[in-house]
Amino acid sequence: MSNVFELDDLKLASDVPVVHEVYDLTPDELLLSQEHYESEVRSYPRRLPLAIAKASGALVEDTRGQLFLDCLAGAGTLAMGYNHPEINQAIVEQLQSGLPYQTLDITTPVKDKFIKELMNFLPGEFAKNARIQFCGPSGADAVEAAIKLAKQTTGRNTMAAFHGAYHGMTNGTMAMMGNLGTKARRQGLMADVHFLPFPYSLRCPFGLHGEEGAKQSIRYIERMLNDDESGVQKPAAIIVEPVQGEGGVIPAPAFWLRELRRITQEHGILLIFDEIQCGIGKTGSNFAFEESGITPDILCLSKAVGGGLPMSVLIFDKSIDTWKPGEHTGTFRGNQLAMATGAKALEIIQRDNLVEHAQQAGQYLREGLERIAQYTDCIAEVRGKGLMLGIEICRPDGAKNKFGEPEADPELTVAIQRAALERGLIIEKGGRQGSVLRFLPPLIISYEQIDFALDAMSKAIIATAGPAKVKEPVIAEAADWRNHFIHTGKGGAEQFESALNQTTQVLKKVFENTDSPYSGMDPQLLKSMINNIDLDNQQMPLDLVIEQTGELIAKNSIMVQHPHCIAHLHTPPLLPAVAAEAFIAALNQSMDSWDQASAATFVEQKVVDWLCELYQLGKQADGVFTSGGTQSNLMGLLLARDWAADTISGHNIQKQGLPDYAGKLRILCSKKSHFTVQKSASLMGLGENAVVTVDTNQDGTIKLASLVNTIESLKNDGLLPFAMVGTAGTTDHGAIDDLTGMADVAQQHNLWLHVDGAYGGALILSRHKTRLHGIERADSVSVDFHKLFYQPISCGAVLIKDKENFKYLLHHADYLNREDDLLPNLVDKSIATTKRFDALKVLMTMQCVGPQVLGAMYDHLLNQTQQVADLINQSAEFELLADPALSTVLFRFVGSNEESKLDGINKQLRIDALTQGKAVLGETVVDGKVALKFTILNPCLTMSDFESLLTEINLVAAQAESKLG
Repeated sequence: MSNVFELDDLKLASDVPVVHEVYDLTPDELLLSQEHYESEVRSYPRRLPLAIAKASGALVEDTRGQLFLDCLAGAGTLAMGYNHPEINQAIVEQLQSGLPYQTLDITTPVKDKFIKELMNFLPGEFAKNARIQFCGPSGADAVEAAIKLAKQTTGRNTMAAFHGAYHGMTNGTMAMMGNLGTKARRQGLMADVHFLPFPYSLRCPFGLHGEEGAKQSIRYIERMLNDDESGVQKPAAIIVEPVQGEGGVIPAPAFWLRELRRITQEHGILLIFDEIQCGIGKTGSNFAFEESGITPDILCLSKAVGGGLPMSVLIFDKSIDTWKPGEHTGTFRGNQLAMATGAKALEIIQRDNLVEHAQQAGQYLREGLERIAQYTDCIAEVRGKGLMLGIEICRPDGAKNKFGEPEADPELTVAIQRAALERGLIIEKGGRQGSVLRFLPPLIISYEQIDFALDAMSKAIIATAGPAKVKEPVIAEAADWRNHFIHTGKGGAEQFESALNQTTQVLKKVFENTDSPYSGMDPQLLKSMINNIDLDNQQMPLDLVIEQTGELIAKNSIMVQHPHCIAHLHTPPLLPAVAAEAFIAALNQSMDSWDQASAATFVEQKVVDWLCELYQLGKQADGVFTSGGTQSNLMGLLLARDWAADTISGHNIQKQGLPDYAGKLRILCSKKSHFTVQKSASLMGLGENAVVTVDTNQDGTIKLASLVNTIESLKNDGLLPFAMVGTAGTTDHGAIDDLTGMADVAQQHNLWLHVDGAYGGALILSRHKTRLHGIERADSVSVDFHKLFYQPISCGAVLIKDKENFKYLLHHADYLNREDDLLPNLVDKSIATTKRFDALKVLMTMQCVGPQVLGAMYDHLLNQTQQVADLINQSAEFELLADPALSTVLFRFVGSNEESKLDGINKQLRIDALTQGKAVLGETVVDGKVALKFTILNPCLTMSDFESLLTEINLVAAQAESKLG
């Protein structure tokens, strides 16, 4: 017999169903036979009248040849979908191994392998002190075992569960069930069970929503346990589903689980997590409770843990292993086939990053369901985590129940489920009054299949509930418009306060839950989700827009605050500067004329004067704020060009255009200067060829002798060098040119000296400021505050030694800066008319943090950069490619690879680190070698952060090596 399992006869015709009209769901012979022989207790066939012929992946084919996408997947059992070839192969190999089908609790190699795979899948802190118990094949038996274990360990009899709970259908588990209808005819269920309020935002028992309702739930529990008149004896355990499944796909907030853990520990109550349905990757984490950062005393698992075959287990802390031999047994607790498939499923999930896929695909599905909710009237809420999602169906007419909540519509829910099935989509229902449609697809579902599910769901809802009622377009009254603006006077800023408070809370949550520099969402998926935003027809309340922005945009942004975000010259912004942004946006000053920016005009001039003094440019110096280094460099060279034409021939470029000798004008800079020098030359009409680059020394600084020779050579050729650019901090090496030497050359040849201080200009605050010696002789200087002055983007300035040279930009407009104006107009000094009040950020920063502290931060970074370089230099896995000059470290991964492979490996390493959310690294070329780059800008990092980062890079490098062979 062959050892290879053949799946060819199980393969289906298409990856998604092709439904031309609607499917025929009238009972066929098999369904009629089932109805004749089976008990009335059967449930699924009543709502999902299918007779399955074969299945593969997420697809099911019925006996009529109709193909369905299954988003129920055995109620969450089939994490790998149907007939996964490796799962099937594991079954075949197990059958051929000679081992029994089941072995009671006698061990086997298969059992040992499964245990180790499961322990490896658990959070490390939980696994290291954990014990495992194999129970009967159903999840209910695991919960029954947990109840026994809790009671015998604590010596108490009371159990506490939650409204909406589902833990099984046995005597004990049904007693802890929330659904009263199912329990209506059951007598003699386990006694002494008390029910607690679960955080259910839409139908909050406290009449609150969101976090406030959850906080009240915790307060209720804690108050009850501390009330000697509560009538409830201290429970042996509290059992909770981190995401309620049958109760309506309701996730417990992470903070709520943490508080529940605190309370149970304080009172000596065991905490049981039932992850029978929500565990094993479905929620976008290995287990749903992991987001909270806590661990339970007992964890109940079943369904997907067996890889599709029946098995249930308990995992609990060894300190509560109070069992005596044989106190909880079951004949089929040694199911060897389930252990083989369970181990294989856990192996595949980790190998194929299916938990990460569940997170990303689940977000994609959720966004799609939320879009549907925008053009229908019957969806009260979309909720869940990962690929465990639900939509609560309400009456389309907007009716409210006695509590002011959307009225549930169970009849419509059944109709939508049926209509979805007719269109090839299998979904389940549940929740309060059976009004929640539930999605629980296998982890291997594709984006193409999700698109099909969304299309089928949309069509099913439109066919049953109809589209959202079309409202005749009306022009809103002024009173309605007011809600979109900030107003002066009492109460005029209440909407503003609410919006900023909510934005702060959303961002606070994003930052607190960030554990990587990037979410790891596939770039094409992120693009697709953003492109799916409807800007024309889906206007929403601001609070919803803010929430969705946090979920889609903020969570999937590059987090400059994270220790592993270390690629670019983007710094974490200082808090006073972030606060200043709120002032800037709300006041909305345009820095053109004084009558548009009264106080702002004086603030910018105050900060500019301070900067000119800081750089010792002299009493005639002045400046203006810009968007950053690019604009500053352009303005410096633009002034240089017009000054040169005026000096050479009295030519006025502003009035007359470029002179006839413009083609001879030349700008000199080093080969390591920023590309914006060439860009500026192009924008000024001189062309990129007007820039002549000069060789650099080994450390990346310009060669002065070559500079002089080049100038003389250009003059000998009849060309007109008029400006040179000194770089104070090259992008890659951080090299600082000899500014004093360049100033001497500029003076000797009557050239304009512009210093690009975008990166290294902040050294002026540090004890290393002598490295900028000569900058005070520059004709113009670029300062970039959104680099090492730690300001939010965008924020820069250009400073000039002689303010008279701003005349080359001056243009009077009667409506804006009249010649007889007595008040200052900053537009006289800028190439921009509308300009932000960015100077406020610098002002508030200096008032709060101060230049001394900023300088100390820079000193720390320079010292730390040398330490990081030493760390890399001492590593056998990495090669340092250049000695650091400022705060960049240029290196590459080498490992034990041949030189010819290193460029490819390092390129792949950077991409993988980014897309997996492990690290945001820079990439450049040093001496013809592909180099990785650390740009060290965050003064809050420690050396342990860099050690951790290098370890992470090593792991990603191993993957890159295997990819490239």
